[in-house]
Amino acid sequence: MNKSSSYMEITLNRVDNTETVSSPHSYAYGGGNSGAATGQSGGPATALPDHPTISNLSITSAMVGLPITFFENGKRKKQSLTTPPLSSELSRVKSEDEEGKGGGIGGSSPSEGLTPEGFPCTTRRVELLSFDLDNVSPPIANLFRRVITTEVPTMAFDRVLLYENDGVVLDELLSHRLGLVPVAGPVSRMEYITEPGQASFQSLDPKRVLMFELEAEGAKNVAVTSVYSRQLSWVPLPGQEEFHSGPSSPSDPEHNEADSVFVVHPDILLTKLGPGQRVKLRAMAVKGIGAVHTKWSPVSACYYEMKTHIELTEPVLGEAAEQLVKMSPKGVFGLVKVPNENEEEEEETESKVGRSKDPESLSKKSTTVSAVVLDPSKCTISRECLRTDQYPELENKVKITKNKTRVRFHVESVGQLHAVEIFRTALTLFAERVRYLARLIQDTEVVGAVPE
Repeated sequence: MNKSSSYMEITLNRVDNTETVSSPHSYAYGGGNSGAATGQSGGPATALPDHPTISNLSITSAMVGLPITFFENGKRKKQSLTTPPLSSELSRVKSEDEEGKGGGIGGSSPSEGLTPEGFPCTTRRVELLSFDLDNVSPPIANLFRRVITTEVPTMAFDRVLLYENDGVVLDELLSHRLGLVPVAGPVSRMEYITEPGQASFQSLDPKRVLMFELEAEGAKNVAVTSVYSRQLSWVPLPGQEEFHSGPSSPSDPEHNEADSVFVVHPDILLTKLGPGQRVKLRAMAVKGIGAVHTKWSPVSACYYEMKTHIELTEPVLGEAAEQLVKMSPKGVFGLVKVPNENEEEEEETESKVGRSKDPESLSKKSTTVSAVVLDPSKCTISRECLRTDQYPELENKVKITKNKTRVRFHVESVGQLHAVEIFRTALTLFAERVRYLARLIQDTEVVGAVPE
């Protein structure tokens, strides 16, 4: 087995060894003539049976670093990326809360409507999950990515009943905008719509439907009144008494966080109304999966990147080492002090010809710097260090490869579910798919002779 076949080598103008295999038991790699021709007993390392291992899992808020949005007196104010600073803006909101002015989301106080970082509490589930997945072939890694994107169920608006709409946004466009508004609900306790009559406004099934209402009117003393997603109000149906409106803290003993019903992002602009114009509607949120429509996808981004491996085939010393650190992204390479090899060679030459050096110079041997690899994951594959036309002193000294069997996954949740819930559900669905495929293979009857 050629172990190096699991690596793709990055060169200046191309990528070598991009071959992969979709099945570890492909007939082409089962030995025989194919194996004899290549001098291998089997296929490349990516054709070996997968033994996936997950490690280095981390979860962080995906809202950190974004500008904060506040609602004050029905007006939307968005913090500038440059001014004012975050600390001063938070202190202003807290002072207004103490004075009773209420600068929070939808008229609520910041302590109730905002996280400690100043974001709406409804966005607490907007998270970034990262983890390492090792010993897995690219097709299997991509299958897991597709399961996360298209198979994990969520709630989304799928039926809209418009009573009035005098705004500039047409009925069809308003319905489409509502469909893309993320809705959090007890998805694990809801059932799918399996028949047309189950999604009717005349007969609402509390096990399949979450009902929201929106009614707004343009202020007469304002030229344009904006209508936001925060104005959608949930209307509990008979049988939904266990559910509760608004996000709850995981430490809240009175409410189960999984039973919360709310709109994730309160600052989504739905339509605009002129003076006296009205919009009145009912929206029905149902359970679905992203394979049917992307509005049911629980993630805004889900991707993986193959692990980068950087090797210095020869020592890079002195000015060349400093140039390598300078041209590369920060943190990829570093510098360490090493004895000056040129000085040692001079000492050997002088000793051969019988010359002796000053004792003081012997005690003060000079040193130089050598480049070392610190963190290959920070490499952006800019290939700048591979440009031999500009850096001839680095020619054939830096080797960059991508490991096709080791990947780093990144999953960013939209906010209907916590990232760890998406991850756990995807693992369960992935296992079900594998078991189902195994049953199909076991129950398949082989007809005719199998070629040797």
